[in-house]
Amino acid sequence: MREKIIEYATLAALGRLTANVAHEIRNPITVIGGLTERLKKGFVQEPKQKEYLDLISLEVKKLEEILKDVLIFSNKAVFKREIRDIHKIINDSLNTYKDRCENININKIFGDIPRIYIDEKQVRFAIDNLISNAIDAMPDAGTLTIITNVESLSGKSHVTLKVMDTGGGISEEKLAMIYEPFFTTKTTKQGAWLGLPITRKIVEGHGGLIKVDSVVGKGSTFALYFPYRVE
Repeated sequence: MREKIIEYATLAALGRLTANVAHEIRNPITVIGGLTERLKKGFVQEPKQKEYLDLISLEVKKLEEILKDVLIFSNKAVFKREIRDIHKIINDSLNTYKDRCENININKIFGDIPRIYIDEKQVRFAIDNLISNAIDAMPDAGTLTIITNVESLSGKSHVTLKVMDTGGGISEEKLAMIYEPFFTTKTTKQGAWLGLPITRKIVEGHGGLIKVDSVVGKGSTFALYFPYRVE
């Protein structure tokens, strides 16, 4: 318990530091981005100059996305909860990623589940992240399966959402690190790699939890558990 308290205190201090640094960095990045756009519009550019300015704009946008994720991760989550149908959120998310699923079979096994009291925007982020990760895990082809159901966990009823892929899986050594900020199992070095830490923060903020089961060479299953009251 003492070690846990120390760990939480350290993480809280790190979170405050990260948020302060991110805020300080955001201002100069905004200035760089704005001035770059002015330069692009202000004069006739040589091909090489245009290439450089376009590259600066692209990198500024990447930095802005990273900062956004860092601030989400470091700040205390504020949830605006309403009764929502999680199946609709899943379908909306799948529709967003349909262009990336040309070689992927999609199986939806939706159970008879109640609508639950959640922050739709936050939960959508969590589902988007799991689906995107599953797609990335199957670059050539595979099967994406999404299952919803009601399960009892620790004597309480939970709505469960499982996202399963048939990708390469995650080794046991790496599984212990997947929720660490900036850790990634992806071969493409893009993004801030905060998707899973933020996803866990969102689910736990709803009083739920996230579980993962993975077998190297066979694929991974991420399960989200959202508690609800039985009427």
